Amino acid sequence: MRKLLRNKSGSTIVLLSFVFLALISMIIMAINIARSRTVESWAEVNGKLWGKAILSEYDRYLLDDYGIMAFQGNDCDVIKRLSVYSKYSFEDKLRIRRDVPSANLDEYRMSDLDNFRKSLRNAMTTEEAKSIVDGKNRSVRKISYSFGNNKTEYGNRAIGNQVVIDTLPSRGYKNHINIKGLTGLLSDSNAADKVKPDVLSKVSEMSFIVSKLNSHLKTVGDKETFFANEYEYIVKGSLDDNKNFEACKREIFAIRNALNLAALSKDPEKMKIITAISELIAPGPGAIVVQGAIMESWAALETHEDLKALLDNKRIPLMKKKGDWKISVEGVLRDSHLTDKLGDEARKLLNENAEQIHDLSKQEGYSEKLEGQNYEDYLLFMMLTIPKDLRTRRIMDLIQINMKYRYYDDFNFDEYNCGVRFNLKINGKSYEVNDSYK
Repeated sequence: MRKLLRNKSGSTIVLLSFVFLALISMIIMAINIARSRTVESWAEVNGKLWGKAILSEYDRYLLDDYGIMAFQGNDCDVIKRLSVYSKYSFEDKLRIRRDVPSANLDEYRMSDLDNFRKSLRNAMTTEEAKSIVDGKNRSVRKISYSFGNNKTEYGNRAIGNQVVIDTLPSRGYKNHINIKGLTGLLSDSNAADKVKPDVLSKVSEMSFIVSKLNSHLKTVGDKETFFANEYEYIVKGSLDDNKNFEACKREIFAIRNALNLAALSKDPEKMKIITAISELIAPGPGAIVVQGAIMESWAALETHEDLKALLDNKRIPLMKKKGDWKISVEGVLRDSHLTDKLGDEARKLLNENAEQIHDLSKQEGYSEKLEGQNYEDYLLFMMLTIPKDLRTRRIMDLIQINMKYRYYDDFNFDEYNCGVRFNLKINGKSYEVNDSYK
């Protein structure tokens, strides 16, 4: 009986031992699971926190001047920061094994056009968009500047540093303004709507240009830019500031001249006068030639006046109507450029019929218009014809040039990022973090 009791007692002890060991094992497993979950939680929380910490190192000057958030760095820089963060957070805690993290910033490079455009959209606040519509964000230049041979003077600067040139986002890209195509576009009755402030404010690139960049006539802030003619740079892309301005003047002259010719040809009253005068001074087949010469001279003389008005910050309607013309047909007939084209006989008849021509060409009243398009509007029209990618690259050029000029000689969009992506490797497990500026 005692032997049986001893056997039962021994069996109970063995059973209890197994139960105790099982409980110990379960406790150990629970501790390991809890520790693993804690590590996972720490890794996820700290990973997101470190991502925010990296994003918080944005360039303050880039944000202040252009509203763009981006930080400088490459994959190695991010890895170094993560190593410091993880060592501080995890060292001597929960027996964590930290492997070398990895990072890849390729998808967030600011040199990528899509990333840059997203940053432009984010840069445009509601108030800025409203100021564009109200037209309150641009002011006429208070200080005029002259052009000479000194390439360091404001408005006459040129970039000659090959390193700066080679790192420009638009390097190797060129464009040509299609005057004929643009003139056809502008002769449409709805053309003016394309550069209305409320329309431009809905196009991120164009609204950014209007809110952040200067032109020959107007500025948007007190900070000096390397180029005075930034609108003009986007249109022409020359590294010589004055050349951009002069080229844009020629382009605007060509556009206005073509529009004035089109307006003349569509004006029955003016065409009747031109035809009558042509037949008076060149009877027969020659009248057609003289008619064309008068039209060309009239359009050119009127265009000279248009350009002067535009550069004086006045407005010129795209397609002129009665009362919009500053030059009379008599003024055209007195112009030496026209009379030099006429033969001796035509000039003689012109003088002999002066009184009759005067009666034919009574000057219609001219009144200066508050409506129409100004100098900057014509530049915006030309910008809209530039390929979108090239237009974006030239905006990037201007920002990069000004950041070099104001703050850092080595500023380069290739080294800036609008987001971060990395992998933490803790206890053999990988934790990915992917974050960007919103």
